[in-house]
Amino acid sequence: MTDQRQEAVPVVPVDVDAHNSNSAASDTRINQAGGLQIQGLVKQYPHSDHPVLNGISLDVPAGKVMVILGPSGSGKSTLLRTVAGLESMQGGQILMDGKPLDRHDVGMVFQSYDLFPNKTVLGNIIMAPMLVHKRSKEDATAEAMRLLERVGLADRKDAWPHELSGGQRQRVAICRALIMHPRIMLFDEVTAALDPEMVREVLDVIVELADQGLTMMIVTHEMAFARAVADRIVLLDGGKLVEQSDDAEAFFTHPQTERARQFLHTFAFERGHHAQNLDDQA
Repeated sequence: MTDQRQEAVPVVPVDVDAHNSNSAASDTRINQAGGLQIQGLVKQYPHSDHPVLNGISLDVPAGKVMVILGPSGSGKSTLLRTVAGLESMQGGQILMDGKPLDRHDVGMVFQSYDLFPNKTVLGNIIMAPMLVHKRSKEDATAEAMRLLERVGLADRKDAWPHELSGGQRQRVAICRALIMHPRIMLFDEVTAALDPEMVREVLDVIVELADQGLTMMIVTHEMAFARAVADRIVLLDGGKLVEQSDDAEAFFTHPQTERARQFLHTFAFERGHHAQNLDDQA
């Protein structure tokens, strides 16, 4: 089905206390208390000779966006999955505001959407708050509709996942995560499976969330997007932290390590230089 293009509309995540069943019309501020601290994180699979993550230490201040870059196999997705509690740790700790991170404080969106095919758009969004937070169907539905309205999909509430485009499914997945009122959102290559024309509509939603002050960790290969949205840039390679910067523009224009320069060079392409190389090989 052809996706209708929407103007970017500010996405208003829900206040952490909004799940009180008596406050269906409660305001929609973001919980900005504290921040995420990762200290000496080690992840190693059984029978593996080397750790996937080797002593990673990072801070994600509340209300800030950390973008994680790196080549395939560098440990980016594993880092997000470990923060989300989907992978065990073999060393280190993950804290939120100085206390062990509660996995219920984490929302995650994957590149594969992971919507339930036997539930409608609305059904996908309201299931978790009803089961986990014991919210009434009426209350969960009211908030779900507000979120769908914000991402331009209110008219698709009764659609089935297979009736949606990839970009629409990702926006539904974002709504499904936001309705749980996470303190931090994790995005793992959420545009990797999308057609190019659908990438922008998903990235626009994430940019609006950043503008609203939602704490986020984002793994992406969309360099222009990373440059625009990041408050902090991190480069991983071989499970280790190679470089990090609180100035995204400086990272992209003046990287401090040779590995970062090599990595960023893979995204630059000069036709004349390429043509010369082909002539040399002839």
